[in-house]
Amino acid sequence: MKKNFKDGVVIGLALFATFFGAGNLIFPPLLGLQSGTDWLKGIIGFVASGVVLPISAVYAISYAGGSVEEMTNKLHPKFSEIMLLIIMLFAGFIAVPRTGAVAYELGIQAIVKSIPSPVFIILYFALTYYFVNDKNNVINKVGSILTPALVIILVFIIVKGVIAPIAKPIDTEINGAFANAFLGGYQTGDLLVSFMVGGVFIGDIVRKGYSSDKERNRMIAFAGSIAFILLFIIYSGLLYQGATVSGIYPKDIDRSELLLSIVNSLLGNAGLFALGIAVTLACLTTAIGEITAIAQFFDTFTKGKLSYKKSALLFCIIGAAIALLGVDRIVFISTPLFLGLYPTCIVLAFVGLFHKYIPNITSYKGGVLLTLIVSLIEAFNSVVNIPFLSTIIGAIPLSQYGFAWILPAIMGFIAGGIIGKMKESSKEIITN
Repeated sequence: MKKNFKDGVVIGLALFATFFGAGNLIFPPLLGLQSGTDWLKGIIGFVASGVVLPISAVYAISYAGGSVEEMTNKLHPKFSEIMLLIIMLFAGFIAVPRTGAVAYELGIQAIVKSIPSPVFIILYFALTYYFVNDKNNVINKVGSILTPALVIILVFIIVKGVIAPIAKPIDTEINGAFANAFLGGYQTGDLLVSFMVGGVFIGDIVRKGYSSDKERNRMIAFAGSIAFILLFIIYSGLLYQGATVSGIYPKDIDRSELLLSIVNSLLGNAGLFALGIAVTLACLTTAIGEITAIAQFFDTFTKGKLSYKKSALLFCIIGAAIALLGVDRIVFISTPLFLGLYPTCIVLAFVGLFHKYIPNITSYKGGVLLTLIVSLIEAFNSVVNIPFLSTIIGAIPLSQYGFAWILPAIMGFIAGGIIGKMKESSKEIITN
């Protein structure tokens, strides 16, 4: 029993550290600012998409067989490989550059404001490549210290902000605080991370001796609950801090500037300095981990044609170039990509959790296919804004809240289930 508890805690903390990146700190305060007096609805929305969905996805992968391949092979044998390719490209072009931009705007700017962005970004990714290329264990040890340090700083900020808030939340007249925060939770990217690392965690659990489906699923559920508690405290606390200054700052304030202003108001320059150091180095450890995963994937995917070192160098260069755009521009670019990817991942996680109750494979395919089509149309239209497409999307229930994919997903499951049953009946007739 003691071994189970200890293993669960260790895995839970590791899962938390995987989901919790310094780059995610910039989203909750702004969502809280936008939510105002509706901050509780904002917390529920953000936690639902930024915490519950990613953790549920890891459990779904375990429950569906223990790997993404097992979870998706009914759709197509190559589906998981294509899906991971898209996720790795997304990480390389969005997640990794964002770590550099956040490290500059939220980290180094709080310590030394005179350093130009290009100089810092180049040094940041040069250092990232050094550690990735060298596969040095020192940075992992540093990271194991930095994550707890960053958590302690954030918890202190949250506690102080609750005991002695900067101000009181005001009515921001927001239309749908829950939906706004739920969609904002997409920006953490952690649901995509679940599909990237879920199999790794599950494999580690099996190696620890929890080989049966029941033991494996129980351990994932316990570890996930620990990660959930820690992420809930930090994200909800930061969102509430943003709500308390909803009457002070404009709704379109820069995300990094808002968090720095809150920390400065609560802890002063000493707090800014501590946060700056922790965020900068935490972003660096995140970038190193992501670049390593990306480089290893492309080395395997291309069968060595794009080697580990070449992949690492390429994505460090790409990361530096995109990071120079700044956090807000990177978030702006990533929004349509999230709109296109996230709903399908949500449906996959849902199917993984309830796969035993799915009537047939065609039902599975129908739900995923219609979700993907609607999501891609919505993502494309968010960039181009074609009136014809807007009319189509606008006619779908819940589209005004950003959930146009839900009804098509349900219809796809139902229609696919009916078609699947008809095919099964036809086969039986032919056989007889």
